[in-house]
Amino acid sequence: MVRVINWYQSHSMVEPLSLRPPGRTSLKLKLSAFTTLLVIFVVAGVSFSLYIAEQRYLLRQMQDAQAETVRGLAQVARESIIAHDDILLLHYVKYLSHSRTCAYAFVLDSTNRVLIHTDATQYGQQFDDPLTRASVNSPVILRQLTHLRDGSEIMDVSLPIQLGSQRLGTARVGYSQRVSEELIQQALFESRQRIQMAAITALAMGIVGALILAQLMTRPIQELMKGAREIGAGRLDTRIVTRSTDELGELAWEFNTMAVKLKELDQMKKDFVSNVTHELRSPLTSIRGYIELLLQGTAGELNKTQAEYLVVVKNAGLRLARFIDNLLDVAKIEAQRLDLHPESIDMGKVAYEMEVLFRPQATEKKITFERQAPDTLPKAWADSDRLAEILTNLLSNAFKFTPESGKITMTVKENGKYLETRVKDSGIGIPKEYLAKVFDKFEQVKQSKGITKKYSGTGLGLTITKGMVEAHGGKIWVESQVGQGTTFIFTLPKAKEGAVIV
Repeated sequence: MVRVINWYQSHSMVEPLSLRPPGRTSLKLKLSAFTTLLVIFVVAGVSFSLYIAEQRYLLRQMQDAQAETVRGLAQVARESIIAHDDILLLHYVKYLSHSRTCAYAFVLDSTNRVLIHTDATQYGQQFDDPLTRASVNSPVILRQLTHLRDGSEIMDVSLPIQLGSQRLGTARVGYSQRVSEELIQQALFESRQRIQMAAITALAMGIVGALILAQLMTRPIQELMKGAREIGAGRLDTRIVTRSTDELGELAWEFNTMAVKLKELDQMKKDFVSNVTHELRSPLTSIRGYIELLLQGTAGELNKTQAEYLVVVKNAGLRLARFIDNLLDVAKIEAQRLDLHPESIDMGKVAYEMEVLFRPQATEKKITFERQAPDTLPKAWADSDRLAEILTNLLSNAFKFTPESGKITMTVKENGKYLETRVKDSGIGIPKEYLAKVFDKFEQVKQSKGITKKYSGTGLGLTITKGMVEAHGGKIWVESQVGQGTTFIFTLPKAKEGAVIV
């Protein structure tokens, strides 16, 4: 699929669309961030709910304790009234007065006269205020909010004192709202600390869990991305190894199935190209042979027009033969069956031969062609015919895309265990988005319609060049800027000591 897309783009007149998004956000980062936020929201919500529930529980507990205290006062008062013994009631009221929250506590008789009071000055007083009337009329515990003379807020809790159906009086206890709230806030402070510690622990565990979950979920996706990248680069033997049985595992299995099918299709394509090119060579050789015989007059004298037509057919046959040879070379390179006969080669001598070979083109286009190869260079270990083809392809491209009065420089220098050769031109240059694809099959740089027509070709030269360089154990790459020229660089291993120099 990738090959078809590249071929279509290279032969269409429309600029290729980028298949990679302009920017990429890590799925692992997004998943980790989303899960962490979810954990934060859950922990915060649970912590807030616990805090509110604790606050309500403490308030309800305090109210229950207040009601229980009033019930105890009413019980003691009933027993005291029945036994006509005020000592027990006096001690109980005195006990209540020691409580921080208790502002007052007293007992009224059936006529609302004070029997006992934490304030001794209130003994014998008769109450007839609204709170007293409301408490007298209530058959159950009654809670009423009131204020003392100093402005402090008091919660008045009252309960009737009953003996059967007879009402003996009223028990009342006043609780300071300020002190009660202080006690609740103190208890809440301790609860907050416990909740915060639990929340921090849960949050830390949740974040760690989120990171682990993101890693577990994105790892197979990263493997699939890596595999897709390898498939896109033409390495169709790539397979994804996974032990997962979920949807991601199924996706990996489908990916491997696709890779197998692509491998089969690629092999079918290679077999087809190889068979077709081999089948074409024999008849093409015969056609070229008979054309030569016709041009030599073996079958009779030709007139001028016939001879011109046969020359056109001969040239077309030569181009077709070169194209078939290129296809065969590509097939051999892909099958790793390229025949090499390496030997020790004098790169300075080869550079000189290239200068002589391309001198007519340089003169015709008024291009300055410089050769820089020191005499002290070590020898290269390479196939002489393939090396000549590599340099011819690169120099042909340089002359093709360099305008008149331009400059081409061929430089050979030592680079560690290798000899590095640079072919630099001052031509039109290659756009940045094409640099990674110039060595692909059928790939040609298209900057405009005029340039496409002017610099036509098969798009296999650089593919063959790359294959030959790598078959020697070297590397090849390109550097370029639009409008400033292009430099192709390749390396070849040095010759072994004692090898025969060619």
